Amino acid sequence: MTKFMWTMGGALVVAFIGLGLLFWSLERTALVALDDGGNAETARAPFDVYVSMFIGLVLLGFAVFFAVLRWSQYLGENPESTQIPAWLGISIIVVALAALVAGIAIHSAWLNEQDPVPTLVNDGFVLFEVMMGAFVLVPLVLVGVRWAPGFRREPDHAIDPTD
Repeated sequence: MTKFMWTMGGALVVAFIGLGLLFWSLERTALVALDDGGNAETARAPFDVYVSMFIGLVLLGFAVFFAVLRWSQYLGENPESTQIPAWLGISIIVVALAALVAGIAIHSAWLNEQDPVPTLVNDGFVLFEVMMGAFVLVPLVLVGVRWAPGFRREPDHAIDPTD
């Protein structure tokens, strides 16, 4: 495998870890709030939950930024590269986002019906959120770079407007 593929795979792994930390922290915070009677203003999650949320956001931000930067550099160096059609990327984003929103809504309704409220985070649900988040972010990077202005070098045979 090329160095490019290793670096993009590494960015994907870091994004998975960041998404996992972020969604786990959000789930834990929601469980603490529900356990406190649904009052999010008086419920306080442990400090480590907020630390993991912050670390997850930082890892996710750096991974997405690195992937966008590296992918745009690659396309600038290889303008003949084929890419997925924009309609396919947008379709993947829409379907994954709809599945993520529906999953969160169904899970929230289920949590509200529980008595007593579970205090342990459901790892399977967090994994579902991470996978759907990845299905949103990966095509978003690909489509975002494609539509970004100036990601491809001008061809050498470009027409000079001053001629």
